[in-house]
Amino acid sequence: MRKIKTSDVFNALRMIKKANLREEIKPILKQAINSELSIEDMGIDGILGVVEILTENKSEKAFYEVLAGPFEMTAEEVEELDLMLFVDNIETLVKENDLNRFFTLLAGLISKS
Repeated sequence: MRKIKTSDVFNALRMIKKANLREEIKPILKQAINSELSIEDMGIDGILGVVEILTENKSEKAFYEVLAGPFEMTAEEVEELDLMLFVDNIETLVKENDLNRFFTLLAGLISKS
């Protein structure tokens, strides 16, 4: 597992554009930025909110593509992960990164486009 880097922001933006989710994602990003939750809870809530939206829009493959980078595996490997390992990886991703800052940057880029 690696830390989130600049290219991951653009991968997330491509996923949002590809799945036409700009308006659906805005409330989640605002909640994440303005949240009084811990970084871990905020990150997990944000990720679960995105998963819910992607499921509704049948765009889950785009989500696997975004996670493939930080997880250091292919999108197909992310898709096939054991559920408990997937959850462990999400928890590690949240704990090892400043997701509040990531969501703030993402929200700023979405609002400008």
